[in-house]
Parts: sequence; C-alpha cells; structure tokens
Amino acid sequence: MKNWSILKVAGSVFLVASLSACAGAPVIPPPPQHLASPEKDEEPKAISDPNEAFNRSVFENNQTFNHAVLYPVARAYNENVPEPVRDRIEAFSTNLSEPMVFANDVLQLRPKAAVTTLGRFAFNSTVGIGGLFDVAATQGLKHQSGDFGQTMYVWGYRDSSYLVLPVVGPTNVRDAIGSGVEFAAQLNSGAFIPTSVQSMKSVADFIEDTESIRNAVDVAGTVTTPLTNLSKAQDMETLEDSSVDFYSMLRSVTDQKRQAELQEALITSALTGTPQPPDPNAIEPVMVLASSPTMLELQRARSVSPETAGTIVVIGPPVPAPQ
Repeated sequence: MKNWSILKVAGSVFLVASLSACAGAPVIPPPPQHLASPEKDEEPKAISDPNEAFNRSVFENNQTFNHAVLYPVARAYNENVPEPVRDRIEAFSTNLSEPMVFANDVLQLRPKAAVTTLGRFAFNSTVGIGGLFDVAATQGLKHQSGDFGQTMYVWGYRDSSYLVLPVVGPTNVRDAIGSGVEFAAQLNSGAFIPTSVQSMKSVADFIEDTESIRNAVDVAGTVTTPLTNLSKAQDMETLEDSSVDFYSMLRSVTDQKRQAELQEALITSALTGTPQPPDPNAIEPVMVLASSPTMLELQRARSVSPETAGTIVVIGPPVPAPQ
C-alpha cells in the first residue's frame, strides 16, 4: 500500500510537470475581429486553438481508442447494467466529489454555492445512504459547479487555449492544470473527511487505521468515476455519427458547456459578481386615488406613511363630509 501511495505521488508530479510544459507553449491571439469590440457585438468569440494540428493528432488517437475499447464497453455497460443501478453509481460518485466542489466554492467566495454543496454532502451521506440516493436534489439542493480550473478563472486566469489530452480528451490549459492540482490534492483525500465522521471509527473499532479510510475513498472514486463516464459515452458516439467534423463539433460543445459554468461562477462570486439590477416591475406606488373629498379625509385619517404616500388625485364632484 505504501508503494502504491509513492507511485500515485510520482504520477501526480509527472502530470503537473507535463501540464506546466503545455502552459508554457506560445499562445496565438484570435483574429482581430474577435478582440475587444463594441458592447453590443453579438458575434461569438473564436475558440483559441493555436495547437490545432497537435490537438487533432491526439484527438485521432483518442478516437481510435474510443472505437476499439470505450464505445463497446459503454454499450455493454448500458445494456447489461439496469438503469437504477447506474443511477446509484452516478449519485455515489457525485457525492464523493462534493468536498472538492465545496473547497473550490469557498476559494471562489461563492457562499451560497458552498452552503448548498455542504448541505448536499451532509444530507446525501446520511439520509441518502452514503450518497447512493440524491435526496438533496428533491429538497431543492441542486448540484453546484466548482473545480480548481474554475477557481483560477475567477481569480483572473481568463484566456486559455484549447487542449486535447490523451485518454482524458478535450479541455484547455487552465483546466488541465486545475485537474492536476485536484488530483494531487485527492491523494490525501482523508483530510476532507469531517472530524465527526472520523470519530465514528472508534465505534467500529477502526480508530487506529486512518489510512484505510483514505484508501477506501480513493478506490471508490477511482472505480465509480469511469463507470459514470460510460453512461455518457454513447451520447458522444451519437454526436460523432451526426457530425461532419467531429473535432470541431466536440470543441464547440465542450467550450459552450464550460463557458456556462465559468460565467455562473463569475456572477455568483463575491470577487467578481455585480449587484443584481432592481426589478423594473417592483415599483413603489407614487399615486393614490380618492373618489371624493370624503374619501380624501378618510385617506388622510389613516396616517399613510411617508414611504408609501405620494400624489393624491381627487376624482368626482365635491361631496361635503357628513356632519
């Protein structure tokens, strides 16, 4: 087990070093028409892909692997594993990722997302039987976005070129570095386990073996994450069958999805978010209608507060007040 931990550390160092090398590659700016433009420019910005030749080469190798291994395995998995079981595996894997999402939401200063994620993890880990059931979603606690690539985006690392990694697939330099950092952080994933949960080991006569819990979390995440990706592999195969240039199609789809997550983080972060504009329909009353002088006297008698009182218009013939 110690040898395995050493191998994991060495692998993470190699991955981060490789990604850093990618980050040092020269970035070719997009065409001039996609640079700073008027505020109402609705033309979509070009995806920065300066290393397209290299990316296409890696992409073709990935597709060879997908056709030979991934797609057949995905079909077998989806055809032979009942959907309820697949749903339980996906929910369990998502629940294991919640502590990392929570940490990134905190780093992004997104308190609402952080509280929601913490509530989801606590709720699903207990009532949801260790995360097998996403009962938090039924209570309005939706799964939040949050990863270190997104965190770097909020911190100011905005422009990043498109990148295709072997096996991993489409991403960008910033998100690839973020994934490497998260992988290294997850080597000590036991640190994310709350103290109250760790204290339960004494009940199970497990208090002296903290390493076993860390390994259990690592193994569970390593096993379940690829299985959840298998459920989505057939969607990717369908998209490929309907595409003339699958590389360009996948690049566009990946970028659109990612941009939506990044914009959500910017809007909800206390670092970059702007106050929401007032609702134009929520206008304070500025006029009170009274049908006659009698109604006017009654209206004045009610001592309307200055905040709600405004211009008073009298409508109708004058009627003397009753004596």
